[in-house]
Amino acid sequence: MTINTTLRRIGIVIGSLAIASTAFTSTAHAEDASTKAASDCPKGWLCVWTGESYTGRMQKVEGNNADLSQYSVFANGYKSIYNNGKDCDFKAWLGKDYTGESGIIERGYKSTGPYAKKFLSNKWVNCT
Repeated sequence: MTINTTLRRIGIVIGSLAIASTAFTSTAHAEDASTKAASDCPKGWLCVWTGESYTGRMQKVEGNNADLSQYSVFANGYKSIYNNGKDCDFKAWLGKDYTGESGIIERGYKSTGPYAKKFLSNKWVNCT
């Protein structure tokens, strides 16, 4: 299956690395300010934006999170993403509690586009 096929199928960016068992404290944080660049995402976080080209409301995620559904940008979809993780890739699941289809968003990955993607739980994996 190609990456493009997988993207359409599960709605999140897929990498190619397996899950690791490192645990972190769960933290998701909503930014109220509008941002205009991927560089607005702090080191160590995964950030998503409601708009294309890193515009609109930014949502930051640090640590593992079993339920991101209270954050509308994850539940309803985002249009830009940047994994600015320090040492790890980001594994995202379509369902809460690490259920449903999943995929890896590799450290350093950036994307913006006309699509809306969503996920409801995450873990940081493949840590170096």
